[in-house]
Amino acid sequence: MKKLFLLLFLTSNLLCMGQNKDLVKEAKVIKFFGIDYSHAKVYGAAETPEQFKVAFNKINALFIIEAKKYDVGKRIKKEISEISLDAVNLLNPKINSSELMTTNKQYALDEQQIKQAIQSLPIKKEEGIGMIFVAELLNKADDRATYQTVFFNLESKEIIDVRPVNGKARGFGLRNFWAYSIYKSLDMLK
Repeated sequence: MKKLFLLLFLTSNLLCMGQNKDLVKEAKVIKFFGIDYSHAKVYGAAETPEQFKVAFNKINALFIIEAKKYDVGKRIKKEISEISLDAVNLLNPKINSSELMTTNKQYALDEQQIKQAIQSLPIKKEEGIGMIFVAELLNKADDRATYQTVFFNLESKEIIDVRPVNGKARGFGLRNFWAYSIYKSLDMLK
């Protein structure tokens, strides 16, 4: 009997998750919030945490400055109603410099950390669906960065869907090197 209840519980959870993912598929417009680096770690890089914090804001600015190249709407096949970087521009400068660098090459965000990232976003409640990249690990040793693409309800901040993505990093200068990883990560959303 216990096994039957467990099976029913797991089945109902899977059905609910599937319905949540359908919300993203059915959505016509999505509000985009950029990249939240406040939970990220950097592995194997020679630059200082302060240099990274400056680069993070410059990378987010590319969604506006180089909108054609970093066209999130085109990649997810949805209209982006607004690119709002206000929340990440508040969070990213507050990153604790002493905690940004790591010696753990396997660092990954767990489900609770992703939920916390969404709950701590300083955004106004409104109807609709939001999307944000939550940066996970910038691995200089492998020239690769990992991100969690999170779709969420703007009013309740309930997570609708999470899609892990990663991209090869390359280029000259700190901003361009890591910006390329997000450019390549966008390809995984197609």
